[in-house]
Amino acid sequence: MKKIFITGATGYLGEAICQEAHRRGYAIRALCRREPAAGMFPEGVEVCRGDITDLSSLARALQDCAAVIHAAGLVSIWRRDPVDFYRINVEGTENVLRAAGKKKIRVVYTSSFFALGPTSAAPANESWQNPNVPFPTHYARSKALALQKVKSWIVEGDDIVPVYPALIYGPGKATQGNHITQMIADYVHRKIPGILGSGEQRWTFSYVTDVAQGHLLALEKGEPGEGYILGGEDASLLEFLELLETVTGVKRPRRRIPFAAAKAAACVEEFRARWSSAYIPRLTREVVDVYKYHWRFSSQKAITQLGYTRTPLKVGILKTLESLGLAPPENRNTIL
Repeated sequence: MKKIFITGATGYLGEAICQEAHRRGYAIRALCRREPAAGMFPEGVEVCRGDITDLSSLARALQDCAAVIHAAGLVSIWRRDPVDFYRINVEGTENVLRAAGKKKIRVVYTSSFFALGPTSAAPANESWQNPNVPFPTHYARSKALALQKVKSWIVEGDDIVPVYPALIYGPGKATQGNHITQMIADYVHRKIPGILGSGEQRWTFSYVTDVAQGHLLALEKGEPGEGYILGGEDASLLEFLELLETVTGVKRPRRRIPFAAAKAAACVEEFRARWSSAYIPRLTREVVDVYKYHWRFSSQKAITQLGYTRTPLKVGILKTLESLGLAPPENRNTIL
């Protein structure tokens, strides 16, 4: 049985990757910074304590592993010290590549659509670069820099397959990497105050199970050095809220929130976060900037070369609502 090493296994996406790898019959060694909660992993998953910022712990963890899925990273809208993004997402990735390179084993690297940059209204592919728009957040900048490092290792001949998940949503723990699922819950509880900007910018949504399966497909079928976008259905923010209105019966907000007003509110949130280490802002000025652009990507390469499949957005939303305990009864079309 082929043993694979998975970093970020306790995270939102990493946990889904572990579940999919177990379903496919892999032996799994999961890197964890601390002891995972009981029952988090399928039976037989080997827990290995360590950290991607500690190269020595990675060297020990990779003993007898045939491949790595590197899904660990700092996904957050806020950090009191932004250096954390680069220490974890860039330096941590380089540590994983060093450890795997010594073993001459394949690495599937979890990048992000943010690393490719904002798009035009048309879907972009894996070669997309936008020199005219700066990366809007520290997270995006750190992932873009990490991708540059990964590509330099690829040039040197290392067996690395980058994958680019789009905007992930679906069942799973509430984390900052699961922002859309939290948005769905907030929508049902009428906590979304309005539509930011015009609401017309388009996003590509990715159902978490599809993305987890895409990682294993990249491991099994991906060409060395090739990258694969793991996306799903496209929708604008306005279309997304209209779909939520259709499936839940909860009226969507009609109010439009100008970007300037949102940035003012974000300043207040950031001020609170700087004064209280326990407070996480619900909005930052960087996040407001993200909503100014299209983030629309094509998964055609992954579909054609890997056999990647995508869950329709409406189906994924219904499954997400069910996981939140908000699924509509079978004999009704709406929640309320």
